[in-house]
Amino acid sequence: MALKRMDNVGIVVEDLEGAIDFFRELGLELEGRAMIEGEWAGASLDWAISVSRSP
Repeated sequence: MALKRMDNVGIVVEDLEGAIDFFRELGLELEGRAMIEGEWAGASLDWAISVSRSP
């Protein structure tokens, strides 16, 4: 079964273009990009980085 749709996904990557290519290879299309900003964005990014570094 092919992946048909993925909504509202937030991921932290070192190589954005590489990540986009990966999801395109799964058959997904990029619909757009948006810059996130504000207090919640910084808190979310801090959380994602700390989780990715935990043992």
